[in-house]
Amino acid sequence: MSEPLKQPQFPGSISTGDTLQSTSQPRGSETRALSEAVHAPPAERFPTYPTAWYPFGQAREIRHRPVSKDLLGRRLVAFRTAGGQIGVLDAHCSHLGADLGRGCVAGDTVQCPFHNWRYGVDGLCSHIYTGDLIPPAARQRSYPAVERHGLVFFFNGPEALYPLPFFDGADPDDFIRARPFGMTLRCPWWLVGANACDLQHFLGAHDRRLAGPAQVSCPTPYSRRASAPFAVVGASWRDRFTRWVGGPEVELSVTDWSGTMLFVTARFRRTRSYGLLTSLSLGRDSVFVRGIVFVKRSRFSLGRWLLDPVNLWLRRYFIKEFLRPDAELAARGLRYDPDRLLPCDDEMASYFTWLAQTTGGSDGGIAGWTEA
Repeated sequence: MSEPLKQPQFPGSISTGDTLQSTSQPRGSETRALSEAVHAPPAERFPTYPTAWYPFGQAREIRHRPVSKDLLGRRLVAFRTAGGQIGVLDAHCSHLGADLGRGCVAGDTVQCPFHNWRYGVDGLCSHIYTGDLIPPAARQRSYPAVERHGLVFFFNGPEALYPLPFFDGADPDDFIRARPFGMTLRCPWWLVGANACDLQHFLGAHDRRLAGPAQVSCPTPYSRRASAPFAVVGASWRDRFTRWVGGPEVELSVTDWSGTMLFVTARFRRTRSYGLLTSLSLGRDSVFVRGIVFVKRSRFSLGRWLLDPVNLWLRRYFIKEFLRPDAELAARGLRYDPDRLLPCDDEMASYFTWLAQTTGGSDGGIAGWTEA
């Protein structure tokens, strides 16, 4: 589904880069000074797989048959019913554990390839081939699912805590998307969103100098928005082109939903760019990040046929290159140690505190479900 930033990496695969290690150890007094500077939650406060929205894959994958994948520490299956409804269930049949992704769609159900048990999008078994009475345990864990822009998204929980988000005030139907790109990063998933709060790194990594104070708000209990103006000061041809097309300054706004979906809007004087970053946890120390670039659909047929593809290609290229420095560093390895944060990291510490409270992790396990 995604083109890699550097080399192909897919959910479930791990980057082979070396983890960065510190070359010195602080003395006890230094450790105390660091820990007293700012307060951030310990890693144990973050669940391994937060309760949030995630992309399952391309909608075309399930056009004719169910498809199963290893996601969030379990096997999931997605299918499209004869009536067009999307379902996402646990993939291992409640009978003897056969993979429903090897089965088929039967009407409004997915049918197990082993004994032909059938399950609806709600996870309930509606038919047993032998005609026996359906036992209460014949059910699959089901996940809320939505199709948008040719992608299937699912919520990691019994009920969606909030609708599938999009850019603030924008109608998804007014936008088209580019082909996603992605990369496996060797860091905890909760570090991805914190990158937007790390104002120090924008100059060194992206040639963007902070041009004013940052603004932070929480529009909903599950979202956090950070925005700040930056001057485009790089000397590369891409930055020179950016200044020529868009202007010398940009206001970056990042709306973070539960740490797994980051909607980024770059407002230049003469144009705007839209990008979505999704984070799929692969465990405690790695995460697969996808980038999806959007543009507003042209109002006229000629523009949709001629201008939109060029616009998408250009913006995808520039956004992908903008993200490359962070992605390549994180692919080699980043770690989370709240005792190492400094006073200048207070925005990141505030983000970590909000995220731990929002995702509700307490034991580092799977959030959103109560095991029977």
